[in-house]
Amino acid sequence: MKKRSKLVDIYIDIVKVLKTGSYNILQISEKTGINWETVKNALITLESLKLVSKETRNNRTYYFMDESKLIEFNKSTLLGLPISKKQKETTLSLAKRIAEIWNKKTSKPLRKTFLHKMLIKLVKKEQIKNVPYGWYLFGQCAVLQFEAQELTEIQSVKKYDKQISEIVKEYSDILTTNELLERHYIEEGNDLYLTRLKISNILMNTLDEDALKSLKANLKNFLLSFRKTEDNADLLVYINGFYSIVIRLTKELSIEELEGIRPQINDSFRHIWEIIGTYELYKSLDDFYDKQILKKHYTIWIENLKHISETYLSELKDNIPIKEIKKDPLSKFKGIQVSQSL
Repeated sequence: MKKRSKLVDIYIDIVKVLKTGSYNILQISEKTGINWETVKNALITLESLKLVSKETRNNRTYYFMDESKLIEFNKSTLLGLPISKKQKETTLSLAKRIAEIWNKKTSKPLRKTFLHKMLIKLVKKEQIKNVPYGWYLFGQCAVLQFEAQELTEIQSVKKYDKQISEIVKEYSDILTTNELLERHYIEEGNDLYLTRLKISNILMNTLDEDALKSLKANLKNFLLSFRKTEDNADLLVYINGFYSIVIRLTKELSIEELEGIRPQINDSFRHIWEIIGTYELYKSLDDFYDKQILKKHYTIWIENLKHISETYLSELKDNIPIKEIKKDPLSKFKGIQVSQSL
């Protein structure tokens, strides 16, 4: 499947076009280079949020935007959320200092996941304000996204050197990202994320009978760990759909056949997890963002992830064998029996 554009880029490009006038879906697709179906889904979402309006001319639907309702998307943040200058400065200056101390104390390369986990540990431990963070795809991380190599121009803050040194010492003993994530989820008591990690690890390796048994058990735990609420009931359709398809595949296909489509199962699970991770982020950012602003950004993101996941689930479902329905040899007598009994 073709790699998709970042969702934030899709919306920025569409909004940029709509700022210049009213256009139909085909025109927007041609001007942005985004495929027709993606443009259509994005416009449906924007319209549901009352961010765009439409009118019919010559039997065609044209979309336009009221700039007073415009949402600004930040390319450097999760969900394209806004971030203040102070929040950005605080986040980057702390991250820069962590990177500096890490490089002094260890020769290991500093991975992005490690940097974010150490940053959030410091922020929580010292109750530092102005660093928005929440749960996302790989646990807790800052809303502002950055790489360690992007911090060269940033002025670091040395106020927390002692605390950072202790955190660096703890994290430098962790050998792999997988070990880091497992420790993080256990420390935070997050069974949902821990189960996700177990499922991903199973799907990254060759399947055998034991792995298949573990996969089915963990998928069941995964369903139980995601608690249903009023604002996430629609997401359960995708989780339950994935679970049902995979369980059906395990019943209908051999181990060898399942191994052949394991990468496809893994891809589908990644997209289901992206839906869940995005919801978990939305749920965990209440303390940092106005509810209305957060809801708009979340809705735009989640609706598009749903459309993408539907495609993956549909393609995964196609692997279920279509069994030929054998005719009941007695079926021709049933009509006679019924008619005789009338």
